[in-house]
Amino acid sequence: MNINELHKTATSGGRAAEEQLFKNLAEIFRLFAQQRVWSQQDAEEIVQETLMTVARKYKSIVFETSFAAWAYKILEYNILHYYRTQRTRESKHSRLSADDRRLSSTTPDPTLKIKLMECLKKIGATNPRHARILNLKYLGYSTDEICTKLETTRNNVYIILCRARAHLKRCLEKGDVK
Repeated sequence: MNINELHKTATSGGRAAEEQLFKNLAEIFRLFAQQRVWSQQDAEEIVQETLMTVARKYKSIVFETSFAAWAYKILEYNILHYYRTQRTRESKHSRLSADDRRLSSTTPDPTLKIKLMECLKKIGATNPRHARILNLKYLGYSTDEICTKLETTRNNVYIILCRARAHLKRCLEKGDVK
């Protein structure tokens, strides 16, 4: 008996047919997933997730083509999703490891702290609000806490912070605030 016939029997209430349907689907899906996913454990996880989705929805959907085609589409989607998440994890991991290498390979400039303090003093002399926001952000205050302390809106804090960082960057690069 093929999968589409088992589906018809299972939806009409045959418990044995339902068990046979999912047993057959599991076997076919395992073979299909193992050909596309190298990890046995990941392939089994994909198959189980697909079977759960099929079990939840198969009685309530009217199929235009066939039940088997619909079930295979779910399996293909889950395999695609697996590869997308793998790629995302790998790119995040490689980006983090590249950042770690870059940070560990650079030696901190001993004069940077002195230069930073001088620039913060210059910014504080020209615009105390900018210096205060930079200081609060450096101390770890959240944007909402800064809003409360300065009695301003979130949007305004972002604007001031952006300008203050631009002043700080200019001061560190060129030595002046304006």
